[in-house]
Amino acid sequence: MAINVPETQRCAFCDFLTDTRPCAFVIRTESVSAFINKRQYERGATLIVPNTHLATALDLDTDLLGALYGQAAQIGRALVRAFGATGLNIFQNNGVDAGQTEPHFHVHVVPRYAGGDPRKIFSSAEVEPVGMDQQLAVARAIRDALSAT
Repeated sequence: MAINVPETQRCAFCDFLTDTRPCAFVIRTESVSAFINKRQYERGATLIVPNTHLATALDLDTDLLGALYGQAAQIGRALVRAFGATGLNIFQNNGVDAGQTEPHFHVHVVPRYAGGDPRKIFSSAEVEPVGMDQQLAVARAIRDALSAT
């Protein structure tokens, strides 16, 4: 039995990667890109994707998986420096039954802050999208923190 991935007309992440839709990129390498999640569950929430359309972790080779999670660690360190995060959630979902909402593999890096509820799990339906100006400002702050190392 195969993993059931979300069905969409177009892959939003592929549209970001081909500059068909606006996106606030933090980094872009040959194999991996990171951009601001338009639903800022917490300030600085970032998504990391392979530049090739692959649906789940089962579709990735170990080198690409390592590159994605290596980038997640770098973004995590930058979120601590840029925004004073005191915790991080780094996670991803495989298949509709596991909560995957886009048909393109992606890793969530969500900073957490003192005084927040560490057990709160966010649903995208609970959080309104923020505007591109705010996304770009957050991306700029993270890039600045990345270059400060």
